[in-house]
Amino acid sequence: MAANTSYDVLYVGSDDRIATGLADSGSLDIVSERTREDALDRLSEKPFDCLVSDAELPDCGVLSIRRDARERVPTLPFVVLVGDDDTDVVADLREDAATEYVLVDAEPDPVATVAKRVGEAIAKGDGGRSADSAELKAALVEEATDAIWVVDESRTVTYANESTARLFGCETAAVIGEDALRAVDPVDTESVRDLFDTSLANPDRTVMGEFRVRPADAAQRWVECRCRNRVSDAAIQGLVVTLTDVTERKRKERELRRFRQAVEQAGHAIYITDTDGTIEYANPAFEESTGYSRMEAVGENPNILNSGEHSREFYGCLWKTILSGDVWRGEVINERSDGYRYVIEQTIAPIEDESATIDGFVAINTDVTQRKAYQQRLQDYERIIENLPVGVYRTTAEPDGEFVEVNASLVSIYGAYSKNELLAEPVESFYVDPEDRKALRAALRENGHVTEFEVEQRTLSGERIDVTLSAILTEEDGEVYIDGILQDVTDRRQRERELERKNEQLEQFASIVTHDLRNPLNVAQSRLELIRRGDDSEDLAVMAEQLVRMEELIEDVLAIARHGQQVDDREPVEIAPLAESCWQTVETGDAELVLDTDRTISVDTSRIQQLFENLFRNAIEHGGRDVTIRVGTLSDGFYVEDDGPGIPEGEREAVFDHGYTTDDDGTGFGLNIVKEIVNAHGWTVRVTEGTTGGARFEITGIDQRDAA
Repeated sequence: MAANTSYDVLYVGSDDRIATGLADSGSLDIVSERTREDALDRLSEKPFDCLVSDAELPDCGVLSIRRDARERVPTLPFVVLVGDDDTDVVADLREDAATEYVLVDAEPDPVATVAKRVGEAIAKGDGGRSADSAELKAALVEEATDAIWVVDESRTVTYANESTARLFGCETAAVIGEDALRAVDPVDTESVRDLFDTSLANPDRTVMGEFRVRPADAAQRWVECRCRNRVSDAAIQGLVVTLTDVTERKRKERELRRFRQAVEQAGHAIYITDTDGTIEYANPAFEESTGYSRMEAVGENPNILNSGEHSREFYGCLWKTILSGDVWRGEVINERSDGYRYVIEQTIAPIEDESATIDGFVAINTDVTQRKAYQQRLQDYERIIENLPVGVYRTTAEPDGEFVEVNASLVSIYGAYSKNELLAEPVESFYVDPEDRKALRAALRENGHVTEFEVEQRTLSGERIDVTLSAILTEEDGEVYIDGILQDVTDRRQRERELERKNEQLEQFASIVTHDLRNPLNVAQSRLELIRRGDDSEDLAVMAEQLVRMEELIEDVLAIARHGQQVDDREPVEIAPLAESCWQTVETGDAELVLDTDRTISVDTSRIQQLFENLFRNAIEHGGRDVTIRVGTLSDGFYVEDDGPGIPEGEREAVFDHGYTTDDDGTGFGLNIVKEIVNAHGWTVRVTEGTTGGARFEITGIDQRDAA
C-alpha cells in the first residue's frame, strides 16, 4: 500500500485473530462487529473503504450481507474469509469483480493475505475516493505481492509489475513482449488459452482459473489467475491478469484431501469434537462401529456412547489430560445405539491452531471386543491347563530337546522346585532309556501324533517312575514343537504287576487243585464204586455223597480262580432257550421250570450258563425237589424266582459272600460265583421276595449295548 495511507475497514465475524492482526498492520483502522444487523448499522453511521466478512455469520451468509451492504454503498469492496467447510460459496464470489476471497485454512499467514486482498479490493473500487486515484492505484499495483500483467489480444505481455520477478525468478523486463503462455506448464497450456479466450469474449466477467507455471531455475508452482477484460480501456488495452502464488495452499489442500481420504477409509472409528466435546465430524467406521449415522452423531456429545461402566472420576481424569494438552490413551466400554456393549482402545489428542491454542480434539477408536474375548478364553484355557492333574508340556523337536512350557503338575511329577528349574533340564535326561525318546520322535514323524506311549523315566532326584505320553507335532511361526500330556502311572503299574503276580499264584493254585486233588478224588470215587458193588452199606453211601460234595467244591473253587471278573467275547443269546439248556444239566427231580421271557442279551455264553445252573441248584437245594422256578423279564434285565421258603431280609446281602450257606451239604460258593459273573458283565444283582413268597434274584443294569 502507499505510504502513510490509512483505510477504514469494517470486519464482520468472530475470528479475533484476523481482526487483531489487521489492526496491528498499521495501515488499516478496523471496526469489528459480530452480526449482519450490527454491521449494517455501522455502515449507516460512517463510510468504510472495505468490508471484510466471514463466509458464515450467526444470522446470515455472506451473500446476504453483501447484497444488503451494496444497497447502502454500491461500490463498497468486499473481502470474504472462506473456511474449509464454506468453499461452496467460492463460485458465487468469483462472479463479482469487486469481491476478493481468502481460503483462510489453507494460508500459512492468513492475516497478511487478508491485508493484501483488502488493498487489492480497495484499488479496484477506490473505496469511493476520487482524489489521487490514479496515483494510489499505481502505487498499490506495484506494492502488491501478486504478479499483475497486462496481456493484449495476441497474448503478448505489455506490462508486468515488480512482483513478477519474485514469482518467476527473472527480471520483470524479461517478461514484457513475450507470449504469456511461455511460462505456463505445457500440461496446462490449452486450458490457459481457453481462459484468455473466455475473458476476451466476456468483458463484464472476471474469469478465474488455476494452473501450473515453471519459473526460471525453480520448481513447478501453482498460481491462481484472475483475468479481467480491459481491452476497451484506452489506458490498458488488454486483459488485466493477476497471478497469485497458491503453491502452498495447493500443497495443503492436497494434504487435506489425502488426510480426509485416509480418515474416511480408515478401519478405525474416528471423530472430531470442539473444546466442549460436541462432535463435529465422524467417519464411516464410526457409523459402523457405533450404529449411529454421521447425521445422528454430529452435534451430539460422545456421551451418547456411555455404557455406564465407568465412573465420573474416570471421565474427569480423561478431560483433565486432554485439556492440559496431553494425549489420553485407555480402554473404554461403550454402548452401541442398539444397546450392544463393546470394548475399544481409545486415543484422544488435542488439535491446536497456529497460536498453539487447543481448538478441538480428535478421538481414534479401535474395537477390541473380539480380541478381549479371545484373550479371556486364552486365560481360561491357561488356567485350566495349569490346574490339570496331569503334566502338560511343550518341547522343541530336536533329538536332545528343551522344555519350552510346562504346567505345575509336571513340575510336581518330576520333583522340581520351580518351572525354571525344570526348563533348564534337557528333555532326554528324564528318560531311563534314551532309545525311548528316539522311538517317540520316530512315531511322531510318521503319524504326527502318539497316544498312550508308555516309558520309564526318572525324576530330578533319580527316582524311577512309569509314565504314559500322548503328544502331537505342532508348527508355530516356522518352528516345530512337541506338545504333549504326561501322566504318572507308577502306582497303577505297580498294582497291575501285583495283580499279575496274584493271578499267576491263583493259576498255580488252580493247577494244584486240578492235578493234586482231582486225580486222588477220581481214584477214591472209582474204588468206592467197586466196593459198593459188593457192600451197599449206609456208610458207603455217606462216603459217596461226601466225594460228590468235594467234586462240586473243587469245580466252584476252579471257577472262582480261573474266571473271577473276566468276561470273554460276548454274543447275542436268547434267555429262554439258554435257561432251558442249563435246566437239562442240573439234577432237578420233580422241580418245574417256567419261562416267561423273550429277551435277547449280549453275554459271555459259558459264564451265563454257569449263572443259571447255580441259581437253579440253589432254588432246588433250598426250595425242595418239587419247587417251581420262573425266569422272567424286567425293564432293564431279567429275574429268576422260586416258590420255596425264601430268604430272610436280614440275610439277603450275606448270601453272596464266600462260603455262606444254610445247607449242610452246600459249598457256600454258588451264589458268590453268580455275583462275580453279574459284576463281570457290568450288571447288578439283588435278592428280594418272589411273587409267591419265595426267593427272587433280579439281574438289572442291562442297557441297549447289552441288549441284542
